[in-house]
Amino acid sequence: MGVTYNIRCRQCGHSFGRSYGIGINGQGTLYCDRCGRAQQVDFGGGWVMESCCKCGGTFDADAMGRCPKCGALLSKEDIDTQ
Repeated sequence: MGVTYNIRCRQCGHSFGRSYGIGINGQGTLYCDRCGRAQQVDFGGGWVMESCCKCGGTFDADAMGRCPKCGALLSKEDIDTQ
């Protein structure tokens, strides 16, 4: 099941929500490991997914993406657990 996390960028302090994983309907979001662009995917096989981003990066289930405010590369340490 997909989960929405509260993210706080360690670089600029910006807080925002971001969804990871697969939802009940089999759809989810992957993020580019280079630029952070989001790619909606249907893990049930109904959609054709781009394997490479326009920037040359790869859409990856483990990529956290980038901060939408400052562009800093996010990591699991940016998940706000408070």
